[in-house]
Amino acid sequence: MNVRLFGCGKFRRLVHEREDRDLGKGELRFMAQHRSVCPECRSMESTSSMALNMLRAATLDVEAAPMFEERVIRRWRVQNVRESIGYWSPAFFGAGIACFALFAALALIGKPVESKRSSLPAGEARIFDPHRVYPNLDLREVRYNR
Repeated sequence: MNVRLFGCGKFRRLVHEREDRDLGKGELRFMAQHRSVCPECRSMESTSSMALNMLRAATLDVEAAPMFEERVIRRWRVQNVRESIGYWSPAFFGAGIACFALFAALALIGKPVESKRSSLPAGEARIFDPHRVYPNLDLREVRYNR
């Protein structure tokens, strides 16, 4: 059989995954083949299993705190909720409203001010009408100094 020696990373990953789940037939076959040709991985597997057995033996003597499992499950559920979009949707909605308000304020600030007719002064310029009679101005009496 031709076993690749560069499968050490996969072998080590499978050693750790074996504790969390049942491995498939192909994975078990790969591990057996790799174990037979790689002394480093054999040593690592035995060291890992020995350390895990020591840890299991140490935890059997420790009594869990009351309601420990319920607290762990509650924290796990809270974490799942916080990772969902439903948890963050009010924040996104508020941010959208804030952006809209900011753009509306900027649009109003940038708009030029329009002057109304009623705000013009009383003495506005008008076209001179020569045929109109102006009572205070009599041009016949004006004398020109030369």
